[in-house]
Amino acid sequence: MAAPAPLGTVDDPTDSALDLDDPLGALLLALMSRLLTSRAVGAVVTDDGLRVEVVKGRLDVAVGDLIQTDAEAGGTGLPAALEAAGLTLAAPLLHGGERIGLVALGPKLSGEPYAPAEIGLVRSLAGATAASLAASRSAAALVVANRALASRAHALRTLFELAQAFGRALDHDAIVNRLAYALMGQLLVRRVAVALCDSDADGPLDTVLARGAESIEVPRALCEITEPAALDDAGLVAKGWRWVVPLRAGDVTRGAVLLGPPALASDDWTPDADTTDFTAALAALAVGALETADRVEERLERERMREEVRLAREVQARLLPEALPALPGLDLAARWRPSRDVSGDTYHAADLGGRALVAVADVVGKGIGASLLMATLQAGFRLVDPELAGAADLGAALEAATAKLDRLVHASTEAHQFVTLAWAVAEPSGDVWSVVAGHPPPRLLRAGGGVEALAPGGPLLGVLPGAVFSVSHAHLSPGDALVFYTDGATEARNPDAEELGPVGLDRVLKGADASTAAVLVDAVVAAVDAWGEGADAEDDDLTVVAVRRER
Repeated sequence: MAAPAPLGTVDDPTDSALDLDDPLGALLLALMSRLLTSRAVGAVVTDDGLRVEVVKGRLDVAVGDLIQTDAEAGGTGLPAALEAAGLTLAAPLLHGGERIGLVALGPKLSGEPYAPAEIGLVRSLAGATAASLAASRSAAALVVANRALASRAHALRTLFELAQAFGRALDHDAIVNRLAYALMGQLLVRRVAVALCDSDADGPLDTVLARGAESIEVPRALCEITEPAALDDAGLVAKGWRWVVPLRAGDVTRGAVLLGPPALASDDWTPDADTTDFTAALAALAVGALETADRVEERLERERMREEVRLAREVQARLLPEALPALPGLDLAARWRPSRDVSGDTYHAADLGGRALVAVADVVGKGIGASLLMATLQAGFRLVDPELAGAADLGAALEAATAKLDRLVHASTEAHQFVTLAWAVAEPSGDVWSVVAGHPPPRLLRAGGGVEALAPGGPLLGVLPGAVFSVSHAHLSPGDALVFYTDGATEARNPDAEELGPVGLDRVLKGADASTAAVLVDAVVAAVDAWGEGADAEDDDLTVVAVRRER
């Protein structure tokens, strides 16, 4: 592919072809002096006929005239036009059986006809000159071919260098700038504008770069072009824009490059095939670089998100209790397992002066938003811990603390966010006060194997301003355990898409080893995992906390 000459110029191979005046002129002068004639013409064969290249003497024939060869005089071999001009003898320029031209002579100054020997001399010298002309023509064609090859090699080197430059540019602005300056430098145009197509937008394209002109509105219709073309938009043409090159990625046009008139020629121009090929190749390189930049940007964005999620997970984990309270007569255990890097589940446990506070909550939703709300809820737990620790009436204190958490969540969330909560205060004597606010009811596992559900005590947190919550009371006998869990346990699905459900969870609890709180929690988690083994459904967050009264 040739790097184009400045637009507005034309490389004509005939300009650099062999100079036919030298061999033909030498032949005519030799014949004229030897045969004593004052007029002669030399012509070469073209697609349109014979083109006159050399004229000696005064004749009604000029250099560059085209002479038709379909009406030749009899024995003279002269085209009619040359015979009418007063020439009397012609000899073809033959090489390898191919006629490449003709020489014609006027009458001898003596008035005598040409002798056979003289005609033979003319034909002999014409044959020798034809061989010389053929060799010169081949050499000239080789020069043209070498020049074209060198031009294409230069274009390839240019494209290779630009490909390396594009490869080093990892953002859109740098790539588009390199494309614009490369086009201006290679094509010698006065202005370049680049606009990117956005399939989700309406109206004109956004011009991301304009060099040599102010920013312009580019019609969206240019996103439909597939190859370089002359602009037919009257408004753009009136502003000096002449040509458009599509930025193609496969079968999709990602943008358009507008080119202004050439800097070194008139405004009336049309890029040649080499120019359009070069610009198309350059545009393809730019599109490849843009796609690479997109992938790099996406990868960097994923890495940034992973880092943000990692930090959120780290913060969320730090908000969980560092250790569970160690209280005489009560055994506590917990398992927190997020399905993603951050979780919508959380739990809290605190020593309230010999009493154990245990809470399990679940934010509707997952991801960063859920983890931020969980952080707010954890702060709320720590806010009410002192109030519960010093309360004489635990039931009333727990009800008031739940209402305070509800107000906190309502003030900290959007309309679509809310929290489910189940929490309780357990005393070593076995008395338990609890509130279940829109959360799956905790299970009271009796030492004899029976399972009871704690009573619901109000709506989800953060939904209804001024919501009322009720407190329930239960009693743990020695060996009994209170099991809190999130919906990741009951909504676990097996390969048949069946949920474990509350009934299934009760069945698991009845058959579980409840010798310690930790063994009981491990049994529940193992049963949930076994139920969902082989299922396609995505795992949910899972949190299980158990409080067991020791014997």
